Amino acid sequence: MESFWKTIVSILIGWGLGLVSPPIVELIQRRRRRREIRQGLIIEFEGLRLTLAALTYQLASSRHALNRELIEFIEPMFRSDKAFPETTATADALRSLLGLPDDELGSRLRKQGPIPISFKKFSLPYMMTHLSSLSLFSEEFQRLALKTSSRLQIINQEIEFASFFFQKTFDSTSESMHETLVENLGRSYENLLNLSRPLLDDLNALLKLKL
Repeated sequence: MESFWKTIVSILIGWGLGLVSPPIVELIQRRRRRREIRQGLIIEFEGLRLTLAALTYQLASSRHALNRELIEFIEPMFRSDKAFPETTATADALRSLLGLPDDELGSRLRKQGPIPISFKKFSLPYMMTHLSSLSLFSEEFQRLALKTSSRLQIINQEIEFASFFFQKTFDSTSESMHETLVENLGRSYENLLNLSRPLLDDLNALLKLKL
């Protein structure tokens, strides 16, 4: 009789473990997948932030809109990037500017000539490949990630306009048309500058989240 009850208990335990095991295995797999995807997303977002910070600096310089507040905003982005340690030199150069008195800094920035801008579209290939896996993360992370993707699309459209006007400035055309093209290019620069700052804020918020 005792062996009978031992057999029943063993069956019940086996049955219970059979019910519990799949959820546990699934939970372990989700955590492992979440950890792997998190690493890829962090690298991609950090790279995007660095490139966008560089573009913001170039745009502000070209529009004579570079100031202490903006330098203080982007300098930590160059310094904290781990994937590209060579950007520390850029951060050091920016910090040296911040060490200047306000009047000297303003004079230095006014004398600074336009910085060539490379018109390249932005993308998030890793995130878009793993779009369905964003559900592994918090709702706030999903919201900011999708918002970032949406902002990038708008910025890429403006980059198309800026690239078009920039190329057209080299065409042989009338003086009035050339002036119009330069004005349109400047307007695109201004639009890109206004769009880049909010996106940098979103990226900072994303990278501060505990994923």
